[in-house]
Amino acid sequence: MDPAAVEEFRKLDQEKNRLEADIKNLYDYLTEDGMPGISGPLVDEEGFPRGDIDLYAVRQARHKYAVAQTDHMEVMKKIEQAITAIHASTKVHVPREGPADAKMEEDEPIPSADNVLLQVKLTAPFATIDEVSDGSPAQTAGLRIGDQICRFGPVSLQDTGDLSACFNAIRELVPRSVGTAINVTVLRGEPPARTELELVPQQWAGRGLLGCHMDPKR
Repeated sequence: MDPAAVEEFRKLDQEKNRLEADIKNLYDYLTEDGMPGISGPLVDEEGFPRGDIDLYAVRQARHKYAVAQTDHMEVMKKIEQAITAIHASTKVHVPREGPADAKMEEDEPIPSADNVLLQVKLTAPFATIDEVSDGSPAQTAGLRIGDQICRFGPVSLQDTGDLSACFNAIRELVPRSVGTAINVTVLRGEPPARTELELVPQQWAGRGLLGCHMDPKR
């Protein structure tokens, strides 16, 4: 195993955790009672700047939230690359006994405690996509039927709680995020591979703001 690759993975994992904590804290601040949320208006019904909130602080928080979302997606891509490199480095070529003209080499994994660490510390999925409507924001984002949702913006089993808490948080997050990209982490395919998507809730020709249905994991 390449020690440098393992160290890089650990640094990226720490950065991922830091960004996820920042995203959660910023989201919690922006969605407190009386706050405008991720994308709510900063003016009153008459078009004047709201005087009941700190407009500068809100704009700064929204900017930091958007930057953290983008940085998180980039870190997740780097983590995928690091894992691929580490898995490649945990294999060696082992010559097999046999006739000189029929020697074969076979990749054999090197057992290591670090391999347990490298079963990416991914939050368990809490929902499965069982419907995606044509022309919907979900389809535009690349969501597919069968995708398992591990993280939806700041929402995950690890950070949010049980299934009920996750779905309640999503119900609150989506209408407050109209026009704003939400980072979505899914597991897709067999064997499952992690995929990062950007979903922008918005009005479209169909129902709701997403155009997909999430079935809670049983």
